Amino acid sequence: MLSSKTKLEEIVSLVPEWASHLERLQQQSGASQPVDLFQALGAKAMFAKLRSQKQSAEKERLILLIRDCYFQPLLAKMLESNSNLRRFWVQRHLMRDEQKQHAVSMSLDLAEKLQQALNKQLSQGAEDGFKVLLPAYIQRSVHNAAVDHIRNEWQWEKDTLQDLNLDPDQVDPRINVADDPKYCPENVALSGEQVGQLNQLRERLATMLEQKNIPQEPLVVVDCMFGLGLTEKSKTGVEMTMRECCDVLNIQGETQARKIARCQVLLDKGLDMIREMIRLDMPGVADSWQSDINVNTASRRELNHHLGLTEGEVDRLIAGRQYYTLQELVDRRILQANRLSEVAERGAVAAFVPVDLNSATKRDLVDILGADKDAAKKLAEMRPFHNLNEIVERGILSRKDMEKLIANGAVLRSLGNGEHRVSLNHATKEELLSLGFSQDHAARLIRARPFGTWNELEDFLCLEGDSWRNIRNKSCLTILSR
Repeated sequence: MLSSKTKLEEIVSLVPEWASHLERLQQQSGASQPVDLFQALGAKAMFAKLRSQKQSAEKERLILLIRDCYFQPLLAKMLESNSNLRRFWVQRHLMRDEQKQHAVSMSLDLAEKLQQALNKQLSQGAEDGFKVLLPAYIQRSVHNAAVDHIRNEWQWEKDTLQDLNLDPDQVDPRINVADDPKYCPENVALSGEQVGQLNQLRERLATMLEQKNIPQEPLVVVDCMFGLGLTEKSKTGVEMTMRECCDVLNIQGETQARKIARCQVLLDKGLDMIREMIRLDMPGVADSWQSDINVNTASRRELNHHLGLTEGEVDRLIAGRQYYTLQELVDRRILQANRLSEVAERGAVAAFVPVDLNSATKRDLVDILGADKDAAKKLAEMRPFHNLNEIVERGILSRKDMEKLIANGAVLRSLGNGEHRVSLNHATKEELLSLGFSQDHAARLIRARPFGTWNELEDFLCLEGDSWRNIRNKSCLTILSR
């Protein structure tokens, strides 16, 4: 088996112009793994080199090295840290070594599939085929593979082990997976390439803060909110709340609410300025960090600021949710045909999602399912429900309105035994302690809430194991009647 040093030598022998990159990388960070070199080169450089090579044994060998020394180690790292897989494996009482072995095994299979995807892009001569090599693309592949693995394993257990007295109180792991289909922050394996991009971006922001011909206040708000330490008002690593930002920057307003609203406007403007700078001056960063925005679940701010939709387009889009494809936005006259490609390039996707009436926020009930505000208020105040017919029988919605919500994705997850769930976004400290939170975790949760998803809360508190599952089974992230 070839050592890392031998593989590095082979990579450089196949592509001699990469030798200078390797030398500079070793001088700067002492990196000695092939994956470090590939990450430093970046997706576009790797893909461009593969496209420029004619079909040859050298090209095939380079593709294999990318598979074994780039795809596989990144996949293994992401799979091992995937929260859905970790939770599932802990429920199966797998030791840490066994979890790692499963992650490695899955990474080998996934690396083969990504190699096939890379070959397909090369054979088609696609100019944007480099996206297969992006960490974000690899991460999405990990998420999909984790969901498929859990569903397949659970189905096998139900079909094969039904007579072996499985724990009757265990929550179907597929429900946990469905809580938040987005990628958890912990799933991201930060590459050397991304670290370099972050440093480059920070330098550009510092330059923007010195330019007198552009508005400074929005950028100062961004600096303070994200703890960048670029001005005298902020400290590196110390992130401010909006209230703190208002006080430090002396943002004007008749009331505290007006001050915070102005701070939000300045923050949005500052982020827009930064996004525009990235698109114009750092396109490689924009490609690497592009994330999908589901038009069925995106907020008004995401639709407007991230996707560039006008207020009228946003209103029409939200009123018409949900969509199965982006083409429906044109067919249903939400967007003009010439706008669709622009919106898609900014990361828009259309993925139909189920919305649980027992836990969805009022905003999701209105914006995703199309419920009016009065109906959303009634649903939030009178839940939990045990079946959809109950909502009609109790006179909360008419049969016609209920059918409309179902067509738009309304579902109900069983709460089990009619058990009342405590809203973690509104519970008192005593209620949090009674659920099983420690004093420290309860205090931190109260300071940082509200939380929009379970993965966001789990990542913030770093909780796992039986106690965390017990808390989740007894709580929710919305307002429930008392």
